[in-house]
Amino acid sequence: MLVARIVIALALFFFIGSGKTITIQNTLESKNNRATEILSKEPIKIAILSSPKVIGRYSQSVFNVALATLMSRRNDDFEIKRYDLEDESEISFGRVLEVIHRDDMDAILAPLTVAGAKNLIALRSDLPIFIPTVHKREISSAPENIAFGGIDYVAQIEALLPYMGDSIAIFYDSSPVGLQLKASTEEIFLSHNSEKKKFASYPVDLKGDNIITHLSKPSAFNKTSIILHIPVVKSAILTAHMTFSGIKERNILSTQINIDPNLLTLTQYQDRKNMILANSLLEFPSAIYEFSALMQNDITVDWIQYASSVGIDYLVWVLDSSPREYTMRLVHSQVIYPVELMRAKEFGFEPVTSR
Repeated sequence: MLVARIVIALALFFFIGSGKTITIQNTLESKNNRATEILSKEPIKIAILSSPKVIGRYSQSVFNVALATLMSRRNDDFEIKRYDLEDESEISFGRVLEVIHRDDMDAILAPLTVAGAKNLIALRSDLPIFIPTVHKREISSAPENIAFGGIDYVAQIEALLPYMGDSIAIFYDSSPVGLQLKASTEEIFLSHNSEKKKFASYPVDLKGDNIITHLSKPSAFNKTSIILHIPVVKSAILTAHMTFSGIKERNILSTQINIDPNLLTLTQYQDRKNMILANSLLEFPSAIYEFSALMQNDITVDWIQYASSVGIDYLVWVLDSSPREYTMRLVHSQVIYPVELMRAKEFGFEPVTSR
């Protein structure tokens, strides 16, 4: 059965780029009946709602991973359609939601920014909606039909706390995520015995040109925990210059933002040997992983693609009551991700506890 479904996937792969409606009708009979019977013969219909101008390449990659997850989950008919927004304004949402309802779609996967999520919520659609890019903590209130799959950066920072010394240096950028991580780190760090603790924060500009200036006094960073809330390229520049400057840091800490294979190729092992990273992408159902890899998506390191796969799995469960493949709980409509600390070793990422 799996081989046959992969052949179907290969044929479909050539149509993915168009973003048009794809309807799958399964005519193959399985020897093993599913534990949960699908009572309706109608396909489940899931809309992928996003603004390519806002989230860029993720509009297509989320569609791809959604298709892959649907193919791995359903032995019955399904339909998936991409709906592109001009932007994330309420006006744009209103127009596209009207089309989604007119097309009789059953549920929505919506990779949005926080601002976009708030505008969508304000329109009060009654369809099941999963927003993979936003944590519910960032939304003041939301109706019960909306679930969230954003990574819990606060939980990741709390997991890194025992490895922080009495002095930390936070490097961050001006993106919404960077500013959020900086504020959360300062709050969590100072909430534990703040009297003896010291911290300094260093904004990193768009191209990372001011990194050398920030590190102009290497002794100021000795025995300090360096916290990286900057993307992988800037992290590579910073760690390389730390090595060049002879900085003897306590350790280098980061979150999901730097769980990226590019970190291993852009840095020397000497640059990252003291690095510990928090990772929440730990569960990979085999069929979902295989189909995602076939669609050239890597859910093992890209958290937006991973959360989107979790979201499709959740929406299928909502629509047909079949058992979920991912076992992570939802509490108050938010996916609860585990956190594992990893080291950036010579040839890959390994759990801190491994020897």
